[in-house]
Amino acid sequence: MTDSLLHRIIVPISNEEDTRATCEALLPQLDETVELVNLLYVIEQTKGYIDTTSPEALEQEARGWFEIGEELLETVDGFQTELRAGTDVVDEIVASAVEHDATAIVFKPREKGRLSRLLSHDVKERLLTESPCPVITLPEADEDGFTEISD
Repeated sequence: MTDSLLHRIIVPISNEEDTRATCEALLPQLDETVELVNLLYVIEQTKGYIDTTSPEALEQEARGWFEIGEELLETVDGFQTELRAGTDVVDEIVASAVEHDATAIVFKPREKGRLSRLLSHDVKERLLTESPCPVITLPEADEDGFTEISD
């Protein structure tokens, strides 16, 4: 058994830009102890409202993002993708972490992304308090591909 927090990780994504940025920031953090990198997209189903985009269109779009992730993380043996749908995105992320016995949920904060908005205020607190494992944010990558952690 390994002590690595990145042994079995759930990586929620929200769009193409988020997928690229997250995978690029994640790759330098991975080593041979990684068993699972599960790229997760949750189709949010809104209660009582008609969604403007069909679930089929969102699923097709997500499959394209999964292909990007697969290309960027091609050296990771335990790479997989997961598409979920639900009315509560945090519940779906947590359920995925439980089902996969995740050691961490990993994401890269994005200013404009849905996940960034999702992980703000009370929703961020819910993920931090309801997650069965640590929640890790990825640092920015500098121009040389190295990561820099700021105070």
